[in-house]
Amino acid sequence: MGKGIMKMIFRNGERSDSVELIEMRVEYLKEDWGTLTEEQETAIRKQLPDYMERHLGGNLTAYVAEENGRLAGTVLMMVVEKLAGPSAINGKTGTLMNVYVRPEYRKLGLGAKLVTMALEDARRKELCHVDLHATVQGKKLYEYLGFQKSESHYTPMVFEL
Repeated sequence: MGKGIMKMIFRNGERSDSVELIEMRVEYLKEDWGTLTEEQETAIRKQLPDYMERHLGGNLTAYVAEENGRLAGTVLMMVVEKLAGPSAINGKTGTLMNVYVRPEYRKLGLGAKLVTMALEDARRKELCHVDLHATVQGKKLYEYLGFQKSESHYTPMVFEL
């Protein structure tokens, strides 16, 4: 294909990218979960446009790699301000989500570049830390970039509604 990282434009995503960001979210979920039921995909596609409208450019930042007007990769970072505590002294943290590079653009360093962009932005925003849930495919990349397995004296729990 002859593609290379040098041809890419790396930038923050904009609301005008929402349609493609949504498509990449669905692609990511299908790859990560193996499949989505028609009901799941319909519900996800219904929720995402309003979500992007309300959050993108606010507490949600998209970092994108673009070639010839098409997104090749994306990373989303949600910034949250919680009550301050020992693990987040100013209460501000980031969570990386949807780290996704389209298959034809993989092994070119796009994922590393996009995650690095997000981490640099997190430093500028004075976040205490950035977390993520690593997929099997992404774990080595995150370790290479300095992420560590998080340990806590708390037990993660969830109550399904």
